[in-house]
Amino acid sequence: MVNKKLKTELSREEVEKLLEVFNTIDSMVDDTMEMMDVRLSQLSDVRDKVYSLQHMFDFRPQIGEDGNPKHWLPKVMPDDDKAWYYEDLDTPKLCECDD
Repeated sequence: MVNKKLKTELSREEVEKLLEVFNTIDSMVDDTMEMMDVRLSQLSDVRDKVYSLQHMFDFRPQIGEDGNPKHWLPKVMPDDDKAWYYEDLDTPKLCECDD
């Protein structure tokens, strides 16, 4: 597990983003129940809000057995053992050699 601090307090701006997500989903569910229809613009709006939350809380894709991310699986917390992180192979690493 990565020792990464989790947010325990939210700023007003963060709570407003959560409220936007709630209202977007609530409106879509209402329309779906009333008209048995979903507009593509609603789906696009929900996707935008989901990305906003993912970045705000650093939700991570799960890592597969091959070391690659499995973007289609539910996201996990950034400190989860299954959280995938990008490894830049082009960046030279400092040698931790004994001199």
